[in-house]
Amino acid sequence: MNIAGDVVAYVFDENGFYTRLANRAIDKVPWHQRVRYRKHGLCVCLNKAAKGLDPGTYAKGAQLPLRAGLIRVGCPQFLAEVFSATSAFGVKQILGTLPHSQLYKTLRVMIPLVCPDLDVCPARTDVVKTYAAPAFGQELKSFVADLQRAGLTG
Repeated sequence: MNIAGDVVAYVFDENGFYTRLANRAIDKVPWHQRVRYRKHGLCVCLNKAAKGLDPGTYAKGAQLPLRAGLIRVGCPQFLAEVFSATSAFGVKQILGTLPHSQLYKTLRVMIPLVCPDLDVCPARTDVVKTYAAPAFGQELKSFVADLQRAGLTG
C-alpha cells in the first residue's frame, strides 16, 4: 500500500493536533496500569475503540454521549475521559464535536504516535489501511482546519 509522505509528516508534526492528542493519552495512562500498556496495550485499546466507532458498527449507539459511547465499545475509562474531556486543548471539547466517521479515523491515526514498534503491532493492518485511504491527507488537514476555524484547538 502507498502512504503519502505528507500524511505522515502532518500526523507526526510535533506541535500538531494528533501528536498533542496522543501525548495527552499517554500522559493519562494510570500509573498502576503503565506496565500493562507498555507494549501494545494502548494501540489495541485505540484500535478496538476505532472498530467500535466505525459508522457501520456504531449506528445503534450514535445517540450516546461520547464518553459513554467510547466505554460501551470497550475503551478504558481513562481514554474515554481524555477524548471527551472539556479540557482536551483548552476549555472546549474537541472530540465530542466530531462526526463519528472522523472519530474512528482519529483514533487510528494516533496509533503510530503511541506505538512502540508498528512493525509488530497487532493494530498495524488497520492502521495501514486507514493511512493508505485515498485523499486521507487532505481529509486530516481539512478536519483540523475546521477545528481551528471554530476555535476548538486552543
